[in-house]
Amino acid sequence: MMDAIRQRFREYPRADVSLQFVVSRGANIYASPIVLVWALLRILWLHAWQGIDLIHINLSANASTYRKIAVAAVASLLRIPYIVHLHSGEFGRFWESCNRLTRRHIDALFARADAVIVLGQVWSDLVVAKLPELSGRTVIMPNSTKARRRTFHPDGPVKILFLGRLCEAKGIGNLLESFEMIRHRNDWQAILAGDGAVAETRMLIERLGLSQRVKVPGWLDDVSVAAELQAADILVLPSWVENLPMCVVEAFAHGLAVVCTPVGALPEIVEQERTGLLVPVNDAPALASALERLLSSPALRTSLGLRARALHASRFEINAYVDRLVGVWRGASRPRSGRADARSAMTTGAGRSLG
Repeated sequence: MMDAIRQRFREYPRADVSLQFVVSRGANIYASPIVLVWALLRILWLHAWQGIDLIHINLSANASTYRKIAVAAVASLLRIPYIVHLHSGEFGRFWESCNRLTRRHIDALFARADAVIVLGQVWSDLVVAKLPELSGRTVIMPNSTKARRRTFHPDGPVKILFLGRLCEAKGIGNLLESFEMIRHRNDWQAILAGDGAVAETRMLIERLGLSQRVKVPGWLDDVSVAAELQAADILVLPSWVENLPMCVVEAFAHGLAVVCTPVGALPEIVEQERTGLLVPVNDAPALASALERLLSSPALRTSLGLRARALHASRFEINAYVDRLVGVWRGASRPRSGRADARSAMTTGAGRSLG
């Protein structure tokens, strides 16, 4: 999401916003503390040099939370307003699992925020249930992307695409089971793209005898992801846990038929039989049945994709998202000189590889 926002500001700079991105996470556990300290020092320097009207804190679970508690503490010390943008699908479980002291710090992180951005009603309900005083400061803003041109593929095998971390929580095991169940069909191919257990997934596909049908290219950059989305017919995401995954929003933009599980905020945008197909979590037979339906019905694939693309145009297009986000920034900022614009905004933890 931050990559999309960054690109939008590069293409269409705004006179009322000066936006800086600050990385707070290192490449590994050893580098992360150094990167965090450097991020905090950069905030101090930028505030002293040009002033900061608002900090936009991107928040995930686990280590991300501890880093952002530190960022929020510095913001409070400097009396800089900040907003929290919650991304993690595991945050509710993480919040509950923390000890009393950590929960107090998390509560304070949210309570002192001038606004809390969440990706769906389910996450708004979570935050407000924990901290009722945030009911008037919680803003629902589903992830958004650019509109895309759609190329339909009437000939050749149907291309199934998975984008995400190759791990149990993303339902990779269930997906491979479902592929075994539809292996009798010769009309499909699949790409499983992402980081995580890449080598292990390749070996399992080899053992299942599916290596001619299922490819695992590993992590792809933005250009390659866009190319795979353009070439695909179906986006499949059988996750056990999610917030609101960007790949589904991107699939809507490209007019793909989507098969996913009803986790996180996904049921709020994927309407069964209209903009996609929902299957139960950890249910390989149901997943195989949904995929087989789409393989057997080009008309169903097309209708789901067209409706999803229309929904994207009305609700999930990046231009309208950025306009609304700037409105949230402007409303949350309290410029020292009394200006009505958010002249200097910052995002922390921003970037594809950051949490």
